[in-house]
Amino acid sequence: MKAKVANPQKSLKVALVYDRVNTPYGGAEKLLQTLHELYPFSPLYTSLYDQKLAPWADIFEVRPSFLNKIPFLKNKHRLVAFLMPIAFESFDFSEFDLVISITSAEAKGIITLPNTTHICYLLTPPRYLYSHRNFYLQTKLIFKIPILKFFAKKFLDYLIFWDQIAIHRPDTIIPISKIVQERTKKYYDLKTENPIYPTLINSSLSTKTTPPPKTEKYFLIISRLVSYKKIDLAIKACQQLNKKLIIVGEGPEKENLQKLITKPTLIKLAGSTTQKKLNQLYQNCSALLMIGEEDFGIVALEAWAFGKPVIINQKSGASELVTHKKTGLLLKKVDLSGIKTALLEVEQHHWQPAIIKARARKYNQVGFKRQFASALKNALQ
Repeated sequence: MKAKVANPQKSLKVALVYDRVNTPYGGAEKLLQTLHELYPFSPLYTSLYDQKLAPWADIFEVRPSFLNKIPFLKNKHRLVAFLMPIAFESFDFSEFDLVISITSAEAKGIITLPNTTHICYLLTPPRYLYSHRNFYLQTKLIFKIPILKFFAKKFLDYLIFWDQIAIHRPDTIIPISKIVQERTKKYYDLKTENPIYPTLINSSLSTKTTPPPKTEKYFLIISRLVSYKKIDLAIKACQQLNKKLIIVGEGPEKENLQKLITKPTLIKLAGSTTQKKLNQLYQNCSALLMIGEEDFGIVALEAWAFGKPVIINQKSGASELVTHKKTGLLLKKVDLSGIKTALLEVEQHHWQPAIIKARARKYNQVGFKRQFASALKNALQ
């Protein structure tokens, strides 16, 4: 049993840990921003850090692992996944009273001394080890080569073995949603604390704008371009219905998605954009689409702040907050037919923006910080 630090509200020396800091600003990064506001002097430990790809991290004192000394690896974390356990175990946290890991991969596997409390804010068990293991092995071209697939399976077996040990290292595990809580029980046979839903970062949004000019209606996706987000289905559905779709985000699937676009006047891959432009896109859209199975999906809260409904996979964390046909549509049938039906339904339904905005206001930074502070107090005691 670890000896806990007394008086958790005063003079805590805190460190944050995140899997890797080499991707554009997304939901997990917004969580880090909130925690930075709670603990502004906390350094951020991570395996790899690419300042050019992650300018959002400039507010942190980032302390990367030894892997970062190899320049070409800074944005190639998939190549060295088998080294991630060593990278996180190499950190020394002896100077800290509290360490908070925010993780969907290996950051929970840090090693702390008995007088340091480790709270894990769990985004999900690693997808590539559990729920999506076979998908990754079957869809990556490099694994079509039998010998490479053989070694890949061995590495994944090793990482699962390590991950099953690492999950027991935190003193407290807080899942981001009930769905993640259920996954934790399924893959680790562990009970966790009650979920703490992410916060809407009001400072990043500007909803008090002049009424937008009348423009052609469009649906909006804001997401990293990765396969499990199922953006390909959204593209196909919108093209078949002749509906306009704007997709904001970057990722490894960008080229594949571009090839699916047969009606470029309807479908736009907008890449990265400014917050001002993003606010305008929220303001003018018909609805936000979240087709894939998200651990949570903070963009749902952002859409609500503008009074916009969401079409969301019912297995996503944020779906736990959706009232069907009041703040959005729960997508139960995640295929082309189901998506097309939902697109037509969301246009025909009469939405009340005031009700939707009120739902967004429930998930503010004050509430999040209060819940997190309470969980911290319990963990330290």
